[in-house]
Amino acid sequence: MQDLLPGLHSMLNLHPLFVHFPIAFWVGALVFEILAVARASGDWHRTAARSLYLGTIAAAFAMLTGWRAQRSVPPFGPAHDVVSVHETLMWLATTVAVWLCIVALLKPRISGTAQKLFLAGLVLLVILVGIGADRGAEMVYRYATSVNLPAATQ
Repeated sequence: MQDLLPGLHSMLNLHPLFVHFPIAFWVGALVFEILAVARASGDWHRTAARSLYLGTIAAAFAMLTGWRAQRSVPPFGPAHDVVSVHETLMWLATTVAVWLCIVALLKPRISGTAQKLFLAGLVLLVILVGIGADRGAEMVYRYATSVNLPAATQ
């Protein structure tokens, strides 16, 4: 199996396998909700809500694997400071997503001002997850946390 998937075998944790799903689903939810507002379409809104639900479920897995991955970050210093910001932003993003899911479940057909507020919530969600993801990338690419460096480059 190591020969078939050498990248997977060399991973120090599973967090990178899960982080992209909430980002993609939540950005998709925003795009679909923009279409729903622009076209006054309940179908696009339902698609946005489903993308939101899937992203929120995926975020639970990303958070669980993220807590485990946090062990590879030094307990002090700049990488630790960045992981704290990353974790806070992702907690906020997931909290916003859960609230939006509740709204979407309780009011499956929204229009007018409620739909624009829902859209604003999705914009906030995507901004939070974008900044939080940037901090995650900073930990990997600037501070090399969770990176298994070959002996030749150490």
